[in-house]
Amino acid sequence: MANDFQSSLLNAICQMDNELFSVWELDSLRLVFSNDIYDKAFGKKATGETELFNTARLILKDKPDDNFLRQTISELEAEGLVNYQTIFVKETGEDFMGKLNLVLFEHGQQKFILLRIIDIDELNQAIISIKQEKQKFEALFENASMAIIVADRRGEILLANKFAKKLFGYAEEMIGMVIEKLIPRRFRENHTKYRAGYNEHPTNRAMGEGFNLSGSRKDGSEFPVEVSLGHYKIDQETYSIAFIIDISRRKESEETMLSQRNELARINIEIEQMNDELEEKVAKRTFELKETLAELEDSKQELETALDKEKELSDLKSRFVSMASHEFRTPLSTILSSASLVAKYTSTEEQDKRDKHIQRIRSAVSNLTDILNDFLSIGRIEEGRVQANFSKFNMKEQIRLICNEMTPILRPGQRIIYKHKGDTNVYLDLSLLRNVIINLVSNAIKFSSENSQIEVLGEVNDKNILISVQDEGMGIPDDDKKHLFERFFRAKNVTNIQGTGLGLHIVSKYVELMNGKIEVVSELEKGTAFNIQFPYAQDSIDRG
Repeated sequence: MANDFQSSLLNAICQMDNELFSVWELDSLRLVFSNDIYDKAFGKKATGETELFNTARLILKDKPDDNFLRQTISELEAEGLVNYQTIFVKETGEDFMGKLNLVLFEHGQQKFILLRIIDIDELNQAIISIKQEKQKFEALFENASMAIIVADRRGEILLANKFAKKLFGYAEEMIGMVIEKLIPRRFRENHTKYRAGYNEHPTNRAMGEGFNLSGSRKDGSEFPVEVSLGHYKIDQETYSIAFIIDISRRKESEETMLSQRNELARINIEIEQMNDELEEKVAKRTFELKETLAELEDSKQELETALDKEKELSDLKSRFVSMASHEFRTPLSTILSSASLVAKYTSTEEQDKRDKHIQRIRSAVSNLTDILNDFLSIGRIEEGRVQANFSKFNMKEQIRLICNEMTPILRPGQRIIYKHKGDTNVYLDLSLLRNVIINLVSNAIKFSSENSQIEVLGEVNDKNILISVQDEGMGIPDDDKKHLFERFFRAKNVTNIQGTGLGLHIVSKYVELMNGKIEVVSELEKGTAFNIQFPYAQDSIDRG
C-alpha cells in the first residue's frame, strides 16, 4: 500500500507543469529518469545515456567547466542539498530563469541525484507587473491635476496627493488630520453630520449640489471648490475618496461674463442711438435736397442732377439700412443665444461648452467693434479728419510682420507667401499702409477656399513702390468691378459671406491719401489680385 501511495505521489509530482525533474546515478552520472516537461524543454540532447556534465553544458547558459561541476558534486555529497538560480537554454534556443535544486538520496545500495528545475520567469514577471502597476497608481495619484483625498469613516485623512497638500497649504502633517479642518469653521459642525449620513448610505456623486462650497487653507484663507465623492470597501471597512477642484478661475470667468453682458447692453444702446442719429442725418439731408430741388426748378439740367443725387442718397440709405440690420442682427443673435445657453451649463463636465459660447460672444463683440470702426473711419474720412503722416520705415519688415499677424485667422490648409524685391526703405504713412494690407489680406483669406495660397508681393524701384495681394479665391464678376470701391457695395457672389461693403472703400481712400492708386484684376473661380502703386521719393527717404 505504501509503495502504491509513493508511486502515485511521484507520478503527481512529475506532472507539475512548471517543474522539470530528472534522476542521475551518482557514480556514473548517467540519466535514469526524467519527466515529460523536462523532455519537452531539453529534448533528446539531454536524455538517454547522456552524461550529467555534458548535459549541464548544454542546458546551462553560462556553460560551466568540469572543475565547477565536480565542486558542485562534492558540495552535494557533503551537504546532501545544493540550491542556486541560473539561466537555462531550451532545445528551441529560448532562455528562462530557473531555480535549480540538487538533492542526494539513496535507493538500495546506490546513491542518486534528484535534479529539480523550477521556472521562475512567470513569478518574476508577476512581481514586476505588480511593481509596475503600483508605480502607475502612485504616479497617477501623485501627479493628478486635481486634489485627491482618502478618508475613513471617522473622517481621518489616510491619503492626500501632492496637489491636495499644495492646494490647502499643508505638508505631511495633513495625513491623520480630520477632514473637517479643510472646511471653514462655520460649516464644520454640519459637515460632521453630513459625513455620518454619507457613511450610512455611501454613493458616488457630486457633493453639495446646488450650493456654493468653500475650502479652508492652513492660513485660514477660503476659496470656492467643487467636490466629487466616491467610496470603496476593504475588509468590510468603508473608505471615502474626494476629488476636489479649485474653481476660483471659473468664478472669475462668471463675473467677467456678467460684466461683458452689461457691456453688450451698453453697446446695444449706443448702436440704437447711432441708428437714430444716422436716420436723422439722412432725413435732414433729404430735406435739404428737396429744398434745393425747389430752388432749381427752373433749370432742367440742375433738376435732373438734383434728382439723381436724391436717388443715390436714397439707395445709399436703403443699402445701409439693409446692411446694418443684417450685420448687427447676426452677432447680436449669437450673443443672446450663447448668453442664454451658458447659464444652462453648470457642471464641471460642461466647461468646454461654456468656453465655446464665451468664445462665440467674444467673436461677435469683436465683429460689432470692427463694423463700428468701419463706420467711424468712413465718417472721419468724409469729414477730412484723416491725414497722411509720412515717415521713413522698412516696408519689407513691416509687411512680413503683418503677414505673421494674420496667420491665426487662416482657414485650414491656407498659407501666406510674401516676396520682396528691391530696396526696403519707403516714405509713406505706416498706419494707413498697415490698414490697407490687413484689409486686403483679410479679404483674400475670407473669399478663398481651404488649402489655397495667398501671395503678397512687394517691390521698390527707382520710380515706384508696388504692392500686390493675390489669392486663388472665387473672383469678382466683371459687372461688379467698376463699383468695387464704392461705399456699401458688395459683389453678387459674396452676399452669403459676412461683410459691410466698406473695407475696400476705406482702402481706396487711404491709398489716395498717400498719393497712390489701386486697381483690381480678377477672374471668376480663378482668383483676384489687388495691385497698389505709390510714387517713390528718394530725397524724402534721405531726409527721413
